[in-house]
Amino acid sequence: MTKLARAMPRLGEFIPTMQPSYASIDDTMEAHQGRTWAEIKYDGYRVQVHRGKKTLKIFTRNGNELNYACYPDVTEIAETLPVCILDAELVSHSTNHKTTFDNVKKRFRRPGLKSESVEKYLDSGIVSEVPLSLRVFDVMRFERKGLLHLPFDERTEYTEMFNIKGLTPVDHARITDRDMLEAYIESAFESGQEGVVCKDPRSVYRPGSRTLDWVKFKRSETLDLVVVGFYENEDLPDMPFTSVLVAAYNDSTGKYETLGKVGTTREEFAKDIHEKTKDNTSDAPSRYVELSEKLSRESYARHVPQKYIDPEKSVVLEVKAMNLNYNENWQTCGEQDGKAFSMRIGWVNQLRPDKSPKQATTTETIRTLYELQGVRG
Repeated sequence: MTKLARAMPRLGEFIPTMQPSYASIDDTMEAHQGRTWAEIKYDGYRVQVHRGKKTLKIFTRNGNELNYACYPDVTEIAETLPVCILDAELVSHSTNHKTTFDNVKKRFRRPGLKSESVEKYLDSGIVSEVPLSLRVFDVMRFERKGLLHLPFDERTEYTEMFNIKGLTPVDHARITDRDMLEAYIESAFESGQEGVVCKDPRSVYRPGSRTLDWVKFKRSETLDLVVVGFYENEDLPDMPFTSVLVAAYNDSTGKYETLGKVGTTREEFAKDIHEKTKDNTSDAPSRYVELSEKLSRESYARHVPQKYIDPEKSVVLEVKAMNLNYNENWQTCGEQDGKAFSMRIGWVNQLRPDKSPKQATTTETIRTLYELQGVRG
């Protein structure tokens, strides 16, 4: 247990978020000793709400504060709370996970907007057209009681106390065998949800950790990857680039390891990415990116990006892949003995402005997802 987990969490000081890992149903039930909490995973923006007696701060998963002026509906909900620190998902009212996320994305605005831009945003009527609410899935402090050191079984009792207009607990179920969990996951997918997160009832809240205490199940191989290189196409001169090189984060080495190239011409992704990265591109690769030595060979020249970017100044893309491969290629993700992980038919699903590069999918997660492909058959 960390020092932070033992101490009273301080209001207004962001707590590094606990993150779920991936595992099979059987491995999850074994890790959780045959009993787990299964929660619906809502597809929105994760936020951490700090409500003091006279103060309110709402952080994104990166530790940045919301642009409060653009979220009057959310702040109005949060101001009704007692003194507490909540882990929650910012969601919209919708029938399936994709439109839920699309609606939250429409509402997202970064801090630092000029006052005239905020006024234009509010005058557009988007707040009433796309109202947002909060689904609470953990409580880290309640009044003068710190909860990080308590097992999840006890913390969830506090979560269920928050059931007011606009702020409700996530839907969940107590699971006692693997068939019950499999049925719950399938039911979540059939009802249009993004997925399920299973939590060990005995687990404490470990800030910044990623362990099997929390396990995530999603309907496809959805990866959050960092743009590290850009490819131009002379046949499309109006496009700043037509594809990008993306990488996973190796949290053991602090380096970014390439996983493949994805196209960016669909839905004008290139223009959105270009707008966010144009001031930080370079002719030379970043020292924080592991590139294959094969790119120095003439036979691989077509795979060499025309421009590069420091990952810490780049953007995160949500990329969907048909599946993952592990073979001899020109990638570096998990590279060993000439083999590395790569994507088979990857495409950009959306930008993830709510995630920082170091919150990208890790190399170890890629390895786990690859192994689970074999389990799923």
